[in-house]
Amino acid sequence: MKLSVGVVVPNYNYARHLPDRLQSISSQTRPVQRLVFLDDASTDDSWAVAEPLLAALACPVDMRRNPRNSGSVLRQWQEGASLLDTDLVWLAEADDSADPSMIARLASLLEDDSDAIFAFCDSMAVGPEGQRLAEDGKDYAAALDDHGLSRDGSFLVKEFLTRFLSPRNLVVSASAVLWRRSALMAALAAVRGEMKLWHCAGDWRVYAEACGGAGRVIYLATPLNLHRRHAASVTGSVPAARRFAEVVAMLVFLRRRVGATLERDTVMRDHLATLRRHWGLDTLTDQG
Repeated sequence: MKLSVGVVVPNYNYARHLPDRLQSISSQTRPVQRLVFLDDASTDDSWAVAEPLLAALACPVDMRRNPRNSGSVLRQWQEGASLLDTDLVWLAEADDSADPSMIARLASLLEDDSDAIFAFCDSMAVGPEGQRLAEDGKDYAAALDDHGLSRDGSFLVKEFLTRFLSPRNLVVSASAVLWRRSALMAALAAVRGEMKLWHCAGDWRVYAEACGGAGRVIYLATPLNLHRRHAASVTGSVPAARRFAEVVAMLVFLRRRVGATLERDTVMRDHLATLRRHWGLDTLTDQG
């Protein structure tokens, strides 16, 4: 059965990236059935840029603008997904882009496996002007000596949670994920009371919640998503100490969810030590 696809575009001050993002949606070889554009009280000209571009799309469009910034991308996700009635949901961050075949290929995988809660593809990292960066999702995964994402795969959710969401989130871009809407809504409902607490690790928390039940996650190793790295991104704008605190909170949650072992605790401690060095937090501690 062919499943319907809806897309949510959460935006905050990404006017310069909206033409590329919306073009990448309209050029999908498998058209989306509905689009929800959510502007989180942008202070640039995002709304003026988006209006004519959205008006030119072939699918129905719902435009919403918050009078005040929500402070939470998860609230944007929840609002957008609740406005859709499609079988599948693509959370297309406004500063990212996609290969024209991405949705067709991911949707086909979900149609072939009714137990899959979401499917995602590898991402190519690009800079502010779209230049390709050396980092890619496979290298990020292989850094933990697990090459399970070096090729296409299908994983039971418990295995995916243990291997690819602990001690770090290997779903490197939310825009690379196509969700079964029922699974997304259930995960968002479960974390609703926590949404204001997560500034940069909220996506990780949602994936972990979704993988707490039954089902599978499907991975496509082809990099069909373009994930933009820049200082104005949500993660880039959060202070390192705050990012570190959210990683610690996630590891505490994962330790409870997957169970504590000596090996797992060692991997988590080593990962935290690496982050402290990488983010310069050891220096701050020494100075204090």
